[in-house]
Amino acid sequence: MAATDQFLTDDRTGQTLEEGEEFREIACREASQVGPRSSSAFQNSMGNPFIWAAITAITALIAVAVFRPTSCSSSKNCVALESDSSHLYNAFAATGLGTVLLHELASLFLSYRSLANAQGLLANLTKMLEPSALLCVSFSVLILENLILFISPSPWYAHSAEFGAASSGETAVVYTIFYVEWLINVPILLTLAGKCALGLSFEDIARPVVVTNVYIIAAWTCYFIPDTSARYAVVTLSFAMYAWASYDMVQWVVRFLRANPKSQSGLYLRPSLTLLLIVVFGIYGLVFVLRLLGQVDAGTERLFYTFMDIGSKLTVSIIFTGVRSSGYHALLLDMLVNTNPVFQRSISEA
Repeated sequence: MAATDQFLTDDRTGQTLEEGEEFREIACREASQVGPRSSSAFQNSMGNPFIWAAITAITALIAVAVFRPTSCSSSKNCVALESDSSHLYNAFAATGLGTVLLHELASLFLSYRSLANAQGLLANLTKMLEPSALLCVSFSVLILENLILFISPSPWYAHSAEFGAASSGETAVVYTIFYVEWLINVPILLTLAGKCALGLSFEDIARPVVVTNVYIIAAWTCYFIPDTSARYAVVTLSFAMYAWASYDMVQWVVRFLRANPKSQSGLYLRPSLTLLLIVVFGIYGLVFVLRLLGQVDAGTERLFYTFMDIGSKLTVSIIFTGVRSSGYHALLLDMLVNTNPVFQRSISEA
C-alpha cells in the first residue's frame, strides 16, 4: 500500500512537473519558438531594428525627393482649411494619454523593482519588461503627436495636395504627421505582437515590419500623384503589400497554435493581438481609400486617425495586462513545482 501511495505521489508529481515545464516555457516564451532560425547573413542583418529604420528612412527620403510635396503652411488654401478645423480634442487626447503613460511607467518601475531581487533566480527578466517599455514609447509618441496638432501655430505637420479627393483639383490637407507616427509605432506594435506575445525573433518579424512601413509610405505618396491611373496603381500595390504582410502575420498565429495546442494558461490572448492588428490596419486602409475617393473629408479623417490610434494602443495595453497576468501565474506555478519535491521530502523525513 505504501509503495502504491508512493507511486501515485510520484505520478502526480510527474504530471505537475510536466505542467510546470509548460508554464515555465510560457513564462520564458521558449514554447513560442515556432520555427527554425535562418543562419544566412541576410536574415541576420534583417533582424536588426536599425536596418528596418534605415530602410524606412531611405524609402521616405526617396518618396519626398521624387514627389516634392508642398508644405501646408506654404499654401494659403491649405492653411485656411486647417484653420477652420478644431484641434481641441487633441488636447484632451494628450491629457488622457498622459495618464495612461504614467500608469505604464509606474507598472514598468514597480515590475522592475519586484523582479530585480530575483534576477539571479529567474531567466529572461528583461523580456518580461519589454512590453511595458515598448508601450511607454508608443504612448509617448502619441502624446507628442497630439501636442503638435494642438499647439502648433502653423500646419507644418501637414502637406497640401491638389489631387487629394478624386482628382477634383481642389486643395486637400494631407496629415503627414500621422504617417510619421505610424512609421514609428507600427513596428512597435508588430514587435509586441510577434516578439513579445508570440516569442518570435527579430528575424521572424522583419519582413512584415519592413513591408508594412514601405506600403505606409507608398500610400502617403498617392496624394501627390497627378495621374489617376498611376495613383490607383500605387493604391493597388499598397493593398497587395498589406495582404502580403497580413499573410505572414497569420502564419505567425498558425505556427504558434500548432506549437501550443493544449496550453491552459490563457495563451489565446497572444495570437488575438496579431489578428487584431490585421483587422485594424485593414480599417485604416478603408478610411484611406474613402479619403482618396472624396467620401471622407480631412477633418473626419484626422478625427478618425486620432481616436483609432489611441484606441488601438489602449487595446494592446489591455491585452498585455492579461498576458502579463498569465505570465506571472505561470511563474508562480513554476516556483511551486520546483519547491514541491523538497516539500515532499520534508514530509517523508518527518
